[in-house]
Amino acid sequence: MLVTDGIHLIDGVKGAHVYVVTGLHTFLVDSGMPGQEDRILKYLNSIGLDPTAAEGIILTHYDIDHVGSAVILQKTMKCPLYAHSLEIPFINGQLKRHGIKRWLPLLTRPIYGKLTIPENICSLKDQKLFGEWEIIPTPGHTPGHIVLYRNGVAIVGDLFQGGELRLAPKFFTWDKEKLIESARTITSRPLRWILPGHGPATPASSHWLDNLQRTLK
Repeated sequence: MLVTDGIHLIDGVKGAHVYVVTGLHTFLVDSGMPGQEDRILKYLNSIGLDPTAAEGIILTHYDIDHVGSAVILQKTMKCPLYAHSLEIPFINGQLKRHGIKRWLPLLTRPIYGKLTIPENICSLKDQKLFGEWEIIPTPGHTPGHIVLYRNGVAIVGDLFQGGELRLAPKFFTWDKEKLIESARTITSRPLRWILPGHGPATPASSHWLDNLQRTLK
């Protein structure tokens, strides 16, 4: 589904949303649960995009529903895999995910299969990547969570849930105060669209933003 500015939300992926950004630079954001690669690749083909034309896969953070299909996609698409430097030790298994989510790879294995651990991950910090896309560190949900921002469009991972624009739930959050600081960082920018990992892609109307900003005070 085309959302805005050449950005597609790939329909039917289990787990977190997967976005494909097209245009002068083409890349994926997140990868859903394990076993979603066929659906993702089929969508790329349906919009006339050769998967090997993608310049990379960017992971907003480590959760199984965001990184689950990354390894097979990376091998098929023959492109780099990117994540923030603080998140890489969690993605490659050197450190354990905070809270109850550390158990999700085991709990979901009977349904989605075993999580394959990525080995080659390129490190991101705060920088621009793929043209004018800005990588903004937004710790809170996890230590190395990031948001991608360009021209009023924010791909926010699990910083916000879509629809009525709510913060990520407290019981899934590594550091609530940092989460609030990160939310303030993003809402201080000009916004046209919020593209979350969960919930609908949401036009950044003043109504939703005003309600969200009141919760950040």
